[in-house]
Amino acid sequence: MRLLDVDGPLISFLSSAFDFFVIFLLTVLFSIPVITAGAAMTAAQYVGMKIIRKEAPGVFKAYFHAFKVNFKQATLLWLVQLLLILFLLFDWYVVFSVGWNVVPLVYRVLLVLASFVVLIFNLMLYAVISRFELKFKDAMKVSMVLSMANSPFLAIVVACIGLTAFLCIWFFNLLPAFFVIGFTGTTALHALITNRALEKMRKKMEETSNSEEDA
Repeated sequence: MRLLDVDGPLISFLSSAFDFFVIFLLTVLFSIPVITAGAAMTAAQYVGMKIIRKEAPGVFKAYFHAFKVNFKQATLLWLVQLLLILFLLFDWYVVFSVGWNVVPLVYRVLLVLASFVVLIFNLMLYAVISRFELKFKDAMKVSMVLSMANSPFLAIVVACIGLTAFLCIWFFNLLPAFFVIGFTGTTALHALITNRALEKMRKKMEETSNSEEDA
């Protein structure tokens, strides 16, 4: 049957699913030291988008290559972002310590919006620096624009992360299944969305470059 052929859709799907599972495990492993989390997420995006584009990289080789090449910039960006994340976490702690209903509505809304923006910005940032060679300021600017433009799609990724975390906690007996399936699927979805956004950006850049050459 074509379905069970080595190059068939089922085997291809299972192979890609396993690759994304490996990417997820590598990212978790290399994020444990905390300071290396930025480079780990950049490498995950680099390999994930290659799989989506069917460039079929060797996962380990491609992951470690991207980790090494982008380490300096990714770590610098991550440290800046980590300070912002810690600030937001402190705000959440204060809000729940005081009492959610006690805190003014405006502040609660702003805190939720700020947290959402930081989350989707994080989801786009490491994809951008894994795909394009940009300076610190340009990487931040491009990531912010793309994260806002693709916020509905990135919101789905955030929802999947939240749902997976909820299922892992609520159905603790099934934690391994929800953990593996949920976060592996989310890793693949994330790569699909960021690859789509960056492909559009790449094409626009090429069109602009061609227009300038013709002028």
